[in-house]
Amino acid sequence: MKLKRTLILLLLIVMNKAYAQEGFQLGLEASPAWHANMQRNKITGLRTSTGGYGFNVGVPVKWWFSDGIALQTGLTFELMLFDERINKNLISSNRHGSLHLPVMLNYALSGNWYLLFGGGVNYNVLNQRWTTIGKANLTAVTNTFQPYIGVGISTLMEREGGVFELGAQSRFHFIDLYKPSIFSDGDFTNRILSFDLILRYYLLNR
Repeated sequence: MKLKRTLILLLLIVMNKAYAQEGFQLGLEASPAWHANMQRNKITGLRTSTGGYGFNVGVPVKWWFSDGIALQTGLTFELMLFDERINKNLISSNRHGSLHLPVMLNYALSGNWYLLFGGGVNYNVLNQRWTTIGKANLTAVTNTFQPYIGVGISTLMEREGGVFELGAQSRFHFIDLYKPSIFSDGDFTNRILSFDLILRYYLLNR
């Protein structure tokens, strides 16, 4: 609870400072995402992965330090799902919902294209396993604090009344998603690699 309050307070501070900057932008985001739980055996080095999907929805914030450098942050809710199917029938699903705070620098490359790099953190507030016979709370076996590093590319397109941002980025979370449990043997690491399709629309531009 304290960390959630800290994340919200940090966002408010960032937004307050951003509003005082020339070039401040505030908008809406609805970005689909694809995930891979990358598992590695610490002893043998063998690797496997489990695919998942999800989305980010929320409020992106961007402000410019110069014509070619900006800081993108904000606060979104991210939902991440890992489904298990047999003969195309869903039999179980691990579902994780988090507050997502990115801190990504935008650096101009050419024209309206920008390199994105930096990091951020996901704080898991919903950890649930769904099966055909019921639901289970996974909070006790989940590492709720998930920092990451990220890199990507995007373009800005001005339209009357706002600015669209379209792009793609990858994020690597460097703390295991699951603690040693039935979902992850202690001999394995299990870290999330995410690929996001960036879809943002900035309504307020100063």
